[in-house]
Amino acid sequence: MKRVLIISPSAITQAGLSAIIAEESAADTDGSANRWQVVGAAAQPLSREWAADCALVSWPMVGDGLSDLDPFNNLAMPVVALIDAWSDVALLELLQGRVGLLPGQASGAEIVAALDAAVAGLVAVHPSFLDSLLASTESLQTTAPPHQTEALTPREVEVLTMLAEGLSNKAIARRLHLSEHTIKYHTSAIFAKLNVSSRTEAAIAGARAGFILL
Repeated sequence: MKRVLIISPSAITQAGLSAIIAEESAADTDGSANRWQVVGAAAQPLSREWAADCALVSWPMVGDGLSDLDPFNNLAMPVVALIDAWSDVALLELLQGRVGLLPGQASGAEIVAALDAAVAGLVAVHPSFLDSLLASTESLQTTAPPHQTEALTPREVEVLTMLAEGLSNKAIARRLHLSEHTIKYHTSAIFAKLNVSSRTEAAIAGARAGFILL
């Protein structure tokens, strides 16, 4: 039996998702190996390790910044996200972090299928997101930089690489043993040199300029 941790700031959502997964697993007649057990629920990600195979996260998202995606970045396990409101950039950033994407009203069968995909190393994306993602990706890929890209310093390349991995400023600061203020400074410099306004655009522009590999 596989174990899932449910994370949501709403206790009602936690209970509802627990019931959906329990009902879907009870209906599974293929054996316990294919079933899911809810091992816990939390209002926010915790720093300690959870004994779970995957996390199911239902979290409000506002704006385009990765600061809004911290609940997805701080978990050392595969993640499936249930989201109702989103921006194209936020969806792309979540995909860069290999987060499965489902709408908030996904069925029990869809949730369990996405969890199964996540533990198998795959990323499930609900069809309702595809049109938005494809249009956004095409727009970013066909937008040429208006000026010659300025060279990045070795430290800026390090930061850009971690931005492309979907790490938050806090996580980058911990990895590089720097302050969050310093990481924000480097991020601003990267945006200015690449002439971009979001982390996803920075990752794509950096890859196009040969600074990083995606």
